[in-house]
Amino acid sequence: MTLIPNQPDYLTIVERQLQLTEAQGVAIRGLWDSMKQMQDDVAEKVGEVQMMVQEVRDSVTLTDAECYQLQSLVRKKSNSLTKDRYKESDEKFKDLVGRYRRMVWSKLKDRFEVAKYSHVRRIDFDDAVEFIKEFRPEDYI
Repeated sequence: MTLIPNQPDYLTIVERQLQLTEAQGVAIRGLWDSMKQMQDDVAEKVGEVQMMVQEVRDSVTLTDAECYQLQSLVRKKSNSLTKDRYKESDEKFKDLVGRYRRMVWSKLKDRFEVAKYSHVRRIDFDDAVEFIKEFRPEDYI
């Protein structure tokens, strides 16, 4: 092979280019590894946040509207229970309605392990509604 004077050595240029390409590959691999780690970290944090959000949802108590719905259902249920068992003309009818109402509230609080019915968790609202609708005093005697 004949070397031409003042002409760069092509092998040296190709070797230098190869070194630069390898350095770029290392840099790209480092960037890729960092991006992958960030993705894994974000996925882990998203999972933690989702768990925290679920914990908050599970602990949130009834809204005023839901409390009103339960009050209405208990009122209707206590009236219905009393009418099924006693005549409205009975002197103690109102007292009996009150007894049934207190009984429903008491058993509802026991069932959901709360001190006040308004502390029933929102996620348990449908169960509370069903409990009231299906309530039978005979089940607690």
